[in-house]
Amino acid sequence: MRTKLAAAEAAAALDRQYERNLAALRKVQPQDIRPSDITARLGAPWLPTDVIEAFTADIMGARVRIWHTVEIASWSVDGSTFIGTARFIAAALSGDRSIRSLEDADHQANQFALAKAIASGDARLIQKAGLETEIARLERQRAAHFDDQLNIRRQIQTARHDRDTADERIAAIRKDLLRRVTTKGAAFAFEAQGRRVTERRTAGALLISKLRLAERSRAEGEWHIGRLGGFDLVCEAHATLAGAFRVALVLQRANHHQEITVEPDLTALGLISRLEHVLERFELDLQEQQRLASDASRRLADYEVRLGQTFPLQAELDGKRAELTRLEAELADSSKNVRSTARFTEEIR
Repeated sequence: MRTKLAAAEAAAALDRQYERNLAALRKVQPQDIRPSDITARLGAPWLPTDVIEAFTADIMGARVRIWHTVEIASWSVDGSTFIGTARFIAAALSGDRSIRSLEDADHQANQFALAKAIASGDARLIQKAGLETEIARLERQRAAHFDDQLNIRRQIQTARHDRDTADERIAAIRKDLLRRVTTKGAAFAFEAQGRRVTERRTAGALLISKLRLAERSRAEGEWHIGRLGGFDLVCEAHATLAGAFRVALVLQRANHHQEITVEPDLTALGLISRLEHVLERFELDLQEQQRLASDASRRLADYEVRLGQTFPLQAELDGKRAELTRLEAELADSSKNVRSTARFTEEIR
């Protein structure tokens, strides 16, 4: 609507007869969207990772690093010493609320224990409740670190698989490029049953007739029906699990059989044009696989650096556990002394 309004204003400036259109457009212009009306959920694929990192630093005071692998829709968060925050962000990005709800329940239990200790008036019990709260927090962070390490292992496996698959496709496409024979212009030639067809319409009609014949016969199997651009064309026919009968035209490439879509209303020239387009895209296919291999290698390097990292707060956790053990022993001795004193007093009475 705003584009039309701008065009109408330009037209009205040159010719006053368009002023009526201009007035009508001004009446139906939508209101501007206020910044407060614009929302973005963490994990939306169109949000750049640097924006989420800046948001985390501003709102939570934690500097984390976020990776987003678009191809597999995967989010990964590295928070170093901010592991609890990193785990929460990872859950928010993936839409998982279960992690946070469990942590909240644990936090409420610790707060209840602390309230009981404060009510007792014993400083040692208050210290014990505080230590238990800190240990619970550190153990959650350690569990999150363990989960993160498992996720890193999975991501490494995925990245290696993606890299190896892309490398295999790169090698196969390079073989295809060596085999390819040009079909441009007068160089076009389709070979079938010992015939050499140089007319595109005739070649397309011959291919379509072979496919339609296979559909009518409903005989399952695979037949060689021609050769174009240095590659064999095969008709594959079989019954599906749903009971239908399916016929496919397949271009046999190196380590890859590429199916060519043939709609019922596809013309003979349209089929040949589609085949030539596939043959001409080999260079673009190669570039795309090289990009995928590079991206997988980059992801693999990022994850391998993080694999095997120890829990950074383990020393603090061990220290607090030792302190809690000492405090519990002290409280146990105090309890024994109180019971002994009570028995002694009872005997005197």
